Parts: sequence; C-alpha cells; structure tokens
Amino acid sequence: MKNFNPIRGTNDYLPRVAITRDRVKRIIMDCYTKNGFNLISTPILEHLELLNSSDGGDNLRLMFKTVKRRDALDLTKPNLCEADIVEEGLRYDLTVPLTRFYANNKEKLPCPFKSVQVDYSFRAERPQRGRDRQFTQCDIDIFGDPSINAELELLSTVLEAYSAVGLTNLTLKINHRQILNAIVLNAGFSKEDISSVCVSLDKIDKISTSGVMAELEEKGYGKTKIASLISAIEDIKKNGLGATKKYGVSDAVFNDFNFLIDSLKKITLNKYNIMFDISIVRGQGYYTGAVFEVYTSGFAGAIGGGGRYDKMLGKFSGTDCPAVGFGLGFEPVCMLINENNLLTNLTKQLALIYEPDDNIVDVFKAKNKLKKEYNVSLYLKPKNMKSFYDKIVSVADYSILYKDYLQKKQIKKLG
Repeated sequence: MKNFNPIRGTNDYLPRVAITRDRVKRIIMDCYTKNGFNLISTPILEHLELLNSSDGGDNLRLMFKTVKRRDALDLTKPNLCEADIVEEGLRYDLTVPLTRFYANNKEKLPCPFKSVQVDYSFRAERPQRGRDRQFTQCDIDIFGDPSINAELELLSTVLEAYSAVGLTNLTLKINHRQILNAIVLNAGFSKEDISSVCVSLDKIDKISTSGVMAELEEKGYGKTKIASLISAIEDIKKNGLGATKKYGVSDAVFNDFNFLIDSLKKITLNKYNIMFDISIVRGQGYYTGAVFEVYTSGFAGAIGGGGRYDKMLGKFSGTDCPAVGFGLGFEPVCMLINENNLLTNLTKQLALIYEPDDNIVDVFKAKNKLKKEYNVSLYLKPKNMKSFYDKIVSVADYSILYKDYLQKKQIKKLG
C-alpha cells in the first residue's frame, strides 16, 4: 500500500487553511512594503561552502543536503566521505541566501538596501508544535546602515506586522552580543571560545542551567570558568541591565543599548512590552550586535527573532557590510491565528449551486453579479445534498441554489 501522507515534518493544506495562510502572508507583506522594504527572491538551493562558512550554529547540523547526480556520483570509490556524495544544501534560513544575493547584486542596489523575502526554508528538525521541516519564513533585513536607526526601523515594522495579523500581548526581548561577549571573556574564556559558548547558552531555556553547564564541560571548558559565567548570568537576570557593568561591558555598548530600548518604546507608543533579557542569545555565530526575539501568550517559544550580523558579508566577499534582520515565525503565527479564530471573515467564498435544466448562460450572469460581493464557485447540484454540504464547508463560507437566488431568497451561511 502506497503512503499518501505528506513526508513527516511537511504539510498539506486544505483550502480553508491555505486561504488563511495566504491572507496572513499578504497582510504581513503589505505592512513590510508600506514601511519601505523591497521584495526579493532567492533559490532554495545554495552552495555548501557558503552554508558551511556562515557560523549557522546548530542549523548546520540540521541542514538537508542534495546527492550528486549522474557521473558526479561514484559510489564505488573507496573510503567515501560526505564530499564525495553531496553537492548542494537546502537553505536552513533566508539570511545566508540574502547575504549571497547582496554580495552578487550590491552594485545595482541602493545603500542602505531594505529587503523582504517570504519563502520556504528547510531544517531536519524533530517535528513538534510550531516546528516543521519545511516552513515559511518572513524576513526583513537592512544592509548598509551601521546605526541603531536600522534596528529601530526594523523592530517597529515587525511589531506593527504582528499587530496587523491580530496578535496581542506581544513581548520583545532584546540582548546584545557585545554584552554577552564581555561576560564570556570576563569569566575567563578566550575570544575563540565565544561562539561555541553562546551556542550552548542559547539552550538554557530548553535544557536548563545545569544542562548548559554539563554541555560546556563536555566541550572541555573548565568548571571554574563555567561557574563564573553562570553566576554572572544569574546575577544579571536578578538585577537587570545595570549589573552588566560589573562584567566588563563598556559604557559605549551599555549606553547605546539603553538608547535602543528607550527609543523603541517611544516610537511604538509603549504599546508593547519591550525588555532586556540576558538569556536571549540566538545560537548562530554570525550575530555581532543586538539580538532579539518576540513572544506572545499561547506559545511557549519565540514567534520570531533576529539580530545584527555585520561580518557575514565579509566572510563571503572579503568586505564587511553592516546588516540587521528579523525572521517572523510564520508557522507559529498562523497556528495561533487558527487556534484563536483571529482574522475571521478573511474571505467570502460562495457556492452557487445550479441544476441540469438551468440556463448555464444565465447562471454565469448571476455569478458575475455575485462576484461584486463574494468569491463565487459554481457547482452542479448533486443527488446527495447532505454529503455535499458536509464537504463544501471546507472551501465555502456561504451557499445558495440558483433558483433560490432568482427568487431573492437569503444566502445561507455555512458552518
């Protein structure tokens, strides 16, 4: 028996769900483009050398890779290694493809360049609530602006987008990689250790403090350093941003970070809970400045996140370029919208049902009139109307028989 279910971690979407997802995407896109971000598109396949050199953290471990084809694949070769078998990788996020895109096209683009991309990414995740192997990302990024103004524009736009699709009780948690770097160095770790340590710290909410300490020990770091680091983080969690100054954070970083949070609250008219949180790490090693995540009630994890990554372009092209971006979690957002019946009446789908003896030309005339108010689909009246209505509700909000329409009877609401 053939298996007709979708591959684990991927989904089929029935019309009702697909309509909601499309509407959510269009609302987000409208918000982003009204705020001056420009739509781009990139391929799902990327060069492995770019993906592997991106400091993508655990995402590199979750990358899907394609097998070489035809004569390029020789399985008879002795002592085969991965490089003999694989050729390209499916993108695990939209940041690496965007950076390659910008490096390839920057001479044709204004500076700063503000982009938006809504497309699929792929990770070999363990599928769970709000996490799939194939998932849609909604990313906005700004290249070429080193100032905090870029973060302010990016984050105010993102919060506006979340509100536009009906989400409330939004909390924006912000940290800064230079704050984290200073704390890690102050605990006795080397500059070369920072990326690895931050990958582990990023898991603190998932595996607890003791789990992070155990992982750092497994990586070969000394217990004294680990204890000093965890002690500093616990102190900052308890006493707030001011406590970071005890652990080597410079006045310049501290003041800029304070300015970012204070200005963002004013720009967004204090509509959102905007706060410093030392536990926001973002496991990818390419972040260089502010990092942030958005949370809302009804979902345990973040529903989006991002940060500043000023050094990534330099890894690809040899020339650094300031950049900051945010990936809105499209999948958990759509899930929350469906679970909480947000954005109801997204469309008005009408089933216009006619009989074999009805004049089909007149039926089409009726359809064209009804299209002024509804999206109209024609259906030939079946023998079993109960079964028909049980199924039509998956694609239509309303229905009416053509003969009832002629008699000006009321259109029936389905469901």
